[in-house]
Amino acid sequence: MENIVKGKVAFDGETRGYRFRATHLIEPKGDALIEIFKGNELKKEFLFPAYKIWNISAHANDIIDGLERESDEGLRIAGSDGLGGNCYSE
Repeated sequence: MENIVKGKVAFDGETRGYRFRATHLIEPKGDALIEIFKGNELKKEFLFPAYKIWNISAHANDIIDGLERESDEGLRIAGSDGLGGNCYSE
């Protein structure tokens, strides 16, 4: 990922052997960097709207279930706007 300037870490926690870290970004503005690790292996890294980062934490189990099936379904649940739109893209 290019042109990213990291700010403060918003959360960094572990669930079911996966570690979720969300870091606010100075650039690009309005986004956060989401990193998902299993052990020391980075499984996913992507930009996500900063205002929705708590959906990552709230849907951690859905995300893990999806990752273990090699699916982004849980990430799409976390990115849903509830009206058919979605902010998650890889």
